[in-house]
Order: sequence, then C-alpha cells, then structure tokens
Amino acid sequence: MQRATGKPPTRIFRTTAKPASPASIHPCATPPQPDREAARPHSGQPGRRPAAGTQVRPSACRLPRRRRYGALAAASIDGMIVHPRSRRKLTRLRVRPTGGRPAHPLHLVVTAHAVSTYGSFLNLVALGLFTLQITGSPVQTGLFMAVRLAAGFLMGPVAGLLVNRYPRTVLMIGADLLSATVLVLLVLVPAGAQPTVLYLLAVVLGGGQILWGVALRSGLPELVGPERLARANGRLVAARSTAMLLGFGTSGLLVTLLGYHAAFLLDAASYGVSALLLCGVRGWTSVGASARRRPAGALRGLRIRGVLAGIAPVVVAMIVVRAADAFGSASHNVGLPVYASLARPDAPASFAALFTTTWAVGSLVVGRWYARRDAHPTSPAAFGIATCAMSLLFVLAFTGPPVWLLIILVVAAGVADGYAEISYTTRLQNVEPSRRAHLFGLAGAVQNAGFGLGMIVSAFALGRLAPLSVVAVAHGLALVAALVFLVAHARPSLRRPDRPAEQRVEVSP
Repeated sequence: MQRATGKPPTRIFRTTAKPASPASIHPCATPPQPDREAARPHSGQPGRRPAAGTQVRPSACRLPRRRRYGALAAASIDGMIVHPRSRRKLTRLRVRPTGGRPAHPLHLVVTAHAVSTYGSFLNLVALGLFTLQITGSPVQTGLFMAVRLAAGFLMGPVAGLLVNRYPRTVLMIGADLLSATVLVLLVLVPAGAQPTVLYLLAVVLGGGQILWGVALRSGLPELVGPERLARANGRLVAARSTAMLLGFGTSGLLVTLLGYHAAFLLDAASYGVSALLLCGVRGWTSVGASARRRPAGALRGLRIRGVLAGIAPVVVAMIVVRAADAFGSASHNVGLPVYASLARPDAPASFAALFTTTWAVGSLVVGRWYARRDAHPTSPAAFGIATCAMSLLFVLAFTGPPVWLLIILVVAAGVADGYAEISYTTRLQNVEPSRRAHLFGLAGAVQNAGFGLGMIVSAFALGRLAPLSVVAVAHGLALVAALVFLVAHARPSLRRPDRPAEQRVEVSP
C-alpha cells in the first residue's frame, strides 16, 4: 500500500505496441495523470487502459530541456508507479533503439571511394613497372599512360550523359566490376597477349575512373544535402589521401615480396569490395530523369551547346584555373624522379616516397579539418588564393631545401591543394541539378587534357632543362591563371549567379 501524499501518484502506460515514431509520439510528451485517465474515454470505453496499437496525440511540451529525456524514458516504462517528485531521477536515462541501425549511405560511399582509390594508386605504380618490364621500352610505358589519359578525356562528356540517364550506383558498380574483370584477365592470359590486354586495361581504367568520379561528385548533394556539401567533400578528400598513402606505401612492397600477379589480384579485389559496398546504397537516384524522355537531337544539343549555357562565369573560370593547375601538377609528377635522383643519388626512391607521403599528409589534414566542421562556407576567392599558394610552395620545394624545410613546404602544399579541391568541387555542386553531371563531365575532361598536355611538355622539357626550371614554368602558368582569376573575380560581371535552365512546355491544341 502506498503512503498518502499531497499529490497523487502517476501510473505510466505504454500506449502503442510498436516503436514510437516521430510522427505519432512527440519525444517531449508528458504521461497523462490517472484522474484524467478515468474521466477520458479510450477506444470508446471510459476508465479503461488504452488498447495496444492505439496512438494518442500528446499535448504540447512544457518541460524544461533537461527534463524532456526523463519524460521520454518514463514513457517507455510499462506498469511502473512513479511519484512526481522522483521523476528527476529519470532525467539521466536515455532511450536507445533496440533494432540494428543501418549504415548511412554516405559512410558506404566514402568507404567505397577509399577502397577504389587505393586500387587506383596501387595499379598506378604496379602497372607502370609491369609495362616497362614486359615491353622493355620507356616509350611504351609513356604510351600506356597516354592511352589512359585519353580514355578519361573522351569519357568525360559521355559520363555526364550516362549519369543523367541511368542510376549512378549501377554505373559505379559496373565500372568497378569491369576494372576487376580486366585485371584478372591480365593475370590469366599468356605472356604473348599481355601487351594487348594492357592497352585494354588502360582504356577501362581511364574511362571508369572518370565515370566513377562524375557519378560520385554530381550526386553528393542528393546524398547529404546542400548544407553539408563542404563537410562531405572534406571526408572524400581525407579518404582519398589515406588511400593514396596506403597505395603508394604497399605497392612496392607487394611487387617485391609477392610479384605483379598478386598485386593485380589485390587490386581487383579492392574494386570488388567497392562494388559490394555500393550495393548497400539505396535511394541514390539521379535528378536528370527527364533526360530519358528527350529525343536524340535534344541530347546532342545539350552535349555540345547547352553544357555551359546559363552557368555563372566564375564557374567557367574556376574550371580553367583547375586545368592550369593540372598542367602544373603534371610537371612535378614527371620531374620528381629526376629531382630525387639529383637530390639523393644514394636513395632516390626514398626521397620520392617522402615527397609524395608528406603531400598526402597535408591533404589528409585539411580533409579531416573540413569533415569535422558542421558548416564551413567556401568561396571562389579562397579557391584562387589556395591555388596560388600551392603553386608557389611546389616551386619552392624543388629549389633543394633541407629535408626539414622540404617536409614543411610539401605538407603546406598538400593543405593548399586539398583546400582548393574542396572549394572547387563544392562550388560546382551548387549549380542546377539538371546541369551538374554534364558540368562535372566537362570539368573532368578539361582536367585530364591539362594533365596529359603537362606530362607531354614536361617529359620533352626535362631532356634540356633542369627539374626546377620545368616545374617553375609549369606552376608559374598556374600561378598566373589563379592571379588573373582573383583580379577578375573582383568585377561584378564575373560574380553573376547561375541562370535557371530553360524548360520547354508543349501545349496541345
């Protein structure tokens, strides 16, 4: 028997047999009092306990914030008599869902991106060495890389069309599975057919990488929302940097200890794991579904004339600056082996590994910094400043500084490069959804063209000039492009916003 007090005790009932949803029971609802229970009819029978499955709309919440969790915890206790004075003890309770919570699609996509990028950097090293071994010609090795870049350049506009017409997860899974299949085929075919399969693999890897990137970056706003784009892009940059560290770090070890075939099979397995992770992403649909009902002539016009129609001039200028940046990046990628052999003749591979590792660490740092912020707006001016800083720091890194200063310069260059990439990608993702995939396809093609042209020019220039001169000229071009962009961005005409796409409406008589 309970002791009589000034206030009547409160009996807590569970009013529904299934877990409460936000639409049915407010988490701040207070349990009803027993005297009101007796006077209010439930299910047509006064004075009785509500039947299972009955949903009762709660009253407006008047509890302080620190006691709302107590009301939520009390609402989940069945048949327990709680005195009003003892409710304060329930404020420390937390109600957690009993069922398993599925993984967020962004987690799956970021993990798949990291695994797929690891495979890309692993085959970037292993395939170059394997091509040089089976052909014995540096020209064939350079031709393999040229075919890979050309396939990416041609795939850019096509990727924008495919992403707008088909589910992006299907395209990304298909690209992963096709890359894994050709890698396994390279292992199984006899030695005489391997050069042919190598060029087929160059086409598949170059085109698949562009298609994967266009589908990922153009669909990220639908996955996370516009307010968390910068944070999601930071997570992607951090995942790519981590995969780059692991790919470059394990490629030489795998080839030395296990051979080329084991490295290729591990590479194929990474693409398979990426495809398996993407199978768990649900509801990531394309916004360009209306393009499926357009005739072929309209698609051809959209591909040739309508990609940049209505796009803000600042976006077009950012794409041009990014292409100049890719031209400069090709120079230090091509010149790094020569520079390493001059700086450390006793251990050029260790010097090159230190250079690439410190750059990836800087990119990882800025990616994690972005990923931990709820909202961090990006601006085209910050993109231009970061590009200028990156070009200048790379030129200074090739001047022959001490090792401790080299590490500082390259880490800072990685930070500036990662910041510029996040700002650039976030701005392109803010264009109209129907144009986003085509714009990313065009931007990918332009960047591949800049990188390929930079590799060709730098390879010929290194035969006559020092690595510092080649890197200074190439990155100087990117620096000038970024400075012109900053000056032009101050003009109001360059800051014109995007125009909405024209929609044709057919009126039947």
